[in-house]
Amino acid sequence: MTQQQTYDELKLLAEQIGLTVRVEMGDFDGGVCTIRDRKVILINRRHPLPKRINVMARALDRVGLDDIFVKPAVREAIEDELATANATN
Repeated sequence: MTQQQTYDELKLLAEQIGLTVRVEMGDFDGGVCTIRDRKVILINRRHPLPKRINVMARALDRVGLDDIFVKPAVREAIEDELATANATN
């Protein structure tokens, strides 16, 4: 799966569980936030695709995916991103 396909699958998964994904410019890292009582994943437009994938994976893990079917390749991508993030902390 290419990085673009991974990003697209993560975005689709977010939308399936009721999250809006917004790509905006600004001075922020990105992640889950609440805007007008709706959970939103904000992605910084300036970030390269690997960083966008990382932000999406962390956000989806934060809201929880235990009760929803996630394609094995997508779940693996999320787990890989989380493992990479935890290794650098």
